[in-house]
Amino acid sequence: MSTAGLHIEARGTGPAVVFTHGFGRTGDTWASQSAALAGDHHVVTWDLRGHGRSDAPDGDYTREDALADLGAVVDGAMATSGAPVLLVGHSLGGYLSLAYTLGRPETVRGLALLSTGPGFRNPASRDEYNRGIAKVAAASGLPAAVGRVAVQEDSMVIDRLDEITCPAVLICGADDRPVYLAGVRYLAGRLTDATLVEIEGAAHEPHLDRPDEVLAALRAHEALLARG
Repeated sequence: MSTAGLHIEARGTGPAVVFTHGFGRTGDTWASQSAALAGDHHVVTWDLRGHGRSDAPDGDYTREDALADLGAVVDGAMATSGAPVLLVGHSLGGYLSLAYTLGRPETVRGLALLSTGPGFRNPASRDEYNRGIAKVAAASGLPAAVGRVAVQEDSMVIDRLDEITCPAVLICGADDRPVYLAGVRYLAGRLTDATLVEIEGAAHEPHLDRPDEVLAALRAHEALLARG
């Protein structure tokens, strides 16, 4: 795995926290939380390929490609901190964090998932979601090859949720779209060790709508992880 072509920002010392942004966004969306946590953590933000300041992929950017990139970012964070990381992900970034944890659980000490769903078992629902992704990609000016990263072709994550045993906090805005609220609540009920935080006055991007409340939820989760 290589970080070549990826825009990565790392700062601070302490337990490692790796932030992964949502579809069509960049690592800059975590500016408030990452700046606050960098005082006592090793904080890493990065841009998915074809997003922000990361190079565009040569061909289709698939889930597996993004997971390899996330793995390289995590490896770098672990090399600095000397321990597994807390993965923080928003929407697509949360889904990728779940998928990554299934493949390399020994590198993850906890999860913080914002506005995240587990994917779909029903092929018709999955197809509808993928059509929506294509529209969002076009509206965001993302090439179709980059948009492939958010396309779901299987039910791998939702089928294997019981394999994820690290502590997780699920954060959502109370005003988010019903499909995302349902996904977050489903995860909160299915993951082995999960806490649900619903934030009033926030929609699909609670870390932007209510940054201080999201930071408080992250700090509370870190305190739980520190207690072991």
